[in-house]
Amino acid sequence: MAEHKHEILPGVGCDVTGCKYNTVDCRCSAETIHVRSEKAETKGETYCSTFCPRGCC
Repeated sequence: MAEHKHEILPGVGCDVTGCKYNTVDCRCSAETIHVRSEKAETKGETYCSTFCPRGCC
């Protein structure tokens, strides 16, 4: 299966090294992102629902 490469999203960093969209310089290469948490009040209460484990999707 061919993997599609997307442009890096300007200004969007990513520290999740296990995500297939994380680049070697800690940037996000997903086509779009979706950060979820309806009642988040701190950064730690949010999460990226675009996450996809490397080699899984």
